[in-house]
Amino acid sequence: MKLPQPPQLKNEWPEHVQSGWSNLVEQAESFAQSAGGGSAFDSMCQRIAKAINRSDFSDVYDALEKRLGARALTWLWCNDEKIRKASCRGSVLGTLVELQTPRLTRTTFLQLCQLYFQEFDRLETAEPGLSAELEVVLRDQSKKLPRQTHKQMSRDPVASIQENINWLISMEGPSYFSRQVRESGQELEQKFAALGLVGYDQGRYGDLCRAHYYIETLKEVELGQWDPIFDELLKPSVNRAPFGEGKRIGHAALEILIDRAGSEVSEVWQDFVLGVAGDPRINSSATNYREWWRPLGAARVDKVRGWLSREDLKLFLQALEQYGIESGKSDLQRMFPARKRFLEGLYNQKLIRNTRLMLGRSAEGIVKRLLGDEIKTNFASLEGGLADKAIIYVDCGDFYLVEGSHSFKIWVYLAPPGKLVPSYDCSSFTHGELTHITPSQYSAMYGLPYEAVTHNGTWQSKVINFLAEHGVELDIESLLSPAEYRGHLAIHGYPVVKTPKTRIPEPKDLPGHLDVRMRQRAQRRPPPKFQDLFSDQHQRHPSAADRFLRGKPSTTAQQRRDAYVEKQQRFKEDTSQNLSDQHKTVLGYLAHNPNAKARHVAALLGVPLKELVAMFAGPLEPFVVRKDLHTWVVKSEFINKFK
Repeated sequence: MKLPQPPQLKNEWPEHVQSGWSNLVEQAESFAQSAGGGSAFDSMCQRIAKAINRSDFSDVYDALEKRLGARALTWLWCNDEKIRKASCRGSVLGTLVELQTPRLTRTTFLQLCQLYFQEFDRLETAEPGLSAELEVVLRDQSKKLPRQTHKQMSRDPVASIQENINWLISMEGPSYFSRQVRESGQELEQKFAALGLVGYDQGRYGDLCRAHYYIETLKEVELGQWDPIFDELLKPSVNRAPFGEGKRIGHAALEILIDRAGSEVSEVWQDFVLGVAGDPRINSSATNYREWWRPLGAARVDKVRGWLSREDLKLFLQALEQYGIESGKSDLQRMFPARKRFLEGLYNQKLIRNTRLMLGRSAEGIVKRLLGDEIKTNFASLEGGLADKAIIYVDCGDFYLVEGSHSFKIWVYLAPPGKLVPSYDCSSFTHGELTHITPSQYSAMYGLPYEAVTHNGTWQSKVINFLAEHGVELDIESLLSPAEYRGHLAIHGYPVVKTPKTRIPEPKDLPGHLDVRMRQRAQRRPPPKFQDLFSDQHQRHPSAADRFLRGKPSTTAQQRRDAYVEKQQRFKEDTSQNLSDQHKTVLGYLAHNPNAKARHVAALLGVPLKELVAMFAGPLEPFVVRKDLHTWVVKSEFINKFK
């Protein structure tokens, strides 16, 4: 008997059936998230919240003896920031686990997992070590929870955590997770969903996974080009996140970009580096330097400083050119092209390793007027008679220059010039420090010659010949115009470079009178406010002048006499204890140079002559004697004290 052909069965569910099942799955997941709710649960949440707000933790611990209390507290930790900050502590967590014997419920465990993924390293702000304590609890409780034996439509989050606990619940978890995402080609949300951790990617843990993903992507960003991930990495919440080994996400990003870039870098990459870490040319003890640059190592710091030398050169030349235009001085305008060509020639020969820009107040105003908010470089300030000048220190490795904008010689050194100019610990300079103390320190440290060249018609030739005499070879054609090059060859010929090159000895310790204390840039006082000048006298604390004018001196005449006698007695006991570092420097210099005239001392130490004479007549009067109209010497009994 021949049977009829069986009906053809469909391999797929109809579309309306599939959508129905999808809705049911979503509803089930929603119910799972809200499990444990109800009026009793709400009442318990209110009870615990009130107890925490009034700091009654005995009532909280009483509530934790019940399963419902543990669920309520962990739910509050996940959903109420105020409650979390006030009560999420290691001691409370330990009590919760201890009272929930023999183990936590599934819901309480999942809520602690949610807290972990939501806050992650931010738990440390509540209490140091809290995230590590929570990791221990989750690992321990995952072993105690029963394993799932039957299959479900969707992945069980508890089972996923149990299977992946070793890498998922750890400070290195985001790094490992992001690596898995990249290898699988999935989106981050898809990977969380595959593990049954739907919505867990919205917290801090997920943010760090994305940050680690960005770090890996940085390795493939086109060299020198901007990428949208830069915008994410510039956010402090991202770049300050932990990366491992005591570093941050920002440190890892900087290391990748700095290492990938060459000796020159695109403006967008440079802007990103400065946006994350700031300018590295600052005091090494500054918070920003210790926080961002020190962990990167000296080689990377030097590399970035080399990048920024181009910015310094640009600002220096702009200030120099604009000053010549605004002053109307034809000689400055005529000399500008030669200076520009010389410095740019050194840069194009890749000789410049580092620069340091110094601006007087007027020069700073010119630069700010030209560039507005575009100034990215960190510069030192010039004081006193240098207010209208711009000066740049140029480190070329084999030689060093200190070049000024106008009425300032170009100083050429064969080794780092002293301790002030090359150091970022000193953020302001006077004329005396640059033209007297710096060359004196250089000579004392190395015993090498230097050259101070006035900017006349042959200044480039003098610099070139001085360097050639000490074994430094330059491509002089790129430093000079065609006419200047022909003139140099006609007068001096092609420079003969001495061999061997002058040896740079190890620097010696500075003598006391040259070991000048480094000064930081003086903070300019803001102008007084209207309220400070014209507020009601009765509304503020009366000054000493107010009290005196009202006839109510703060001390009696006898008290003032007693204080004066006591002060004189202390002065006699140790006459030098109240001397400032500047006073001691002056006395030290005079002790070593007994016939130095006052004007020479003032110029060398960068002190106005009037101030120096006032010192001799004031605080230094017990220690010095006037030899003639222009000379003061240290008294014989104090010579050894200040030498």
